[in-house]
Amino acid sequence: MARAGGQCEMESGLRWRCSLPAEHGDHFYPWSKGGSTSLQNFVAACARCNRTKGARVPSPGQQARMERRRREYVAPSGSVSVGARQPLSWSTPH
Repeated sequence: MARAGGQCEMESGLRWRCSLPAEHGDHFYPWSKGGSTSLQNFVAACARCNRTKGARVPSPGQQARMERRRREYVAPSGSVSVGARQPLSWSTPH
């Protein structure tokens, strides 16, 4: 939340950053679809944007726009990457 300055990081309207206060933490790449629970995959979201997005997988374009927007408010030493997935685990037969 601090990284986002307390503001929603999601898109609103014409692909601009939503101006509402962040109230929720969201998995950018949904946890139910293999998204990791990591700082890289965390986005600050207002209730409206979080409900609207639901468990949908963001498009590559949405991911690129999120990373571009983050360059405006993340310190130069910070990461703007978003969308980390959980590593695949393979079970081997015994």
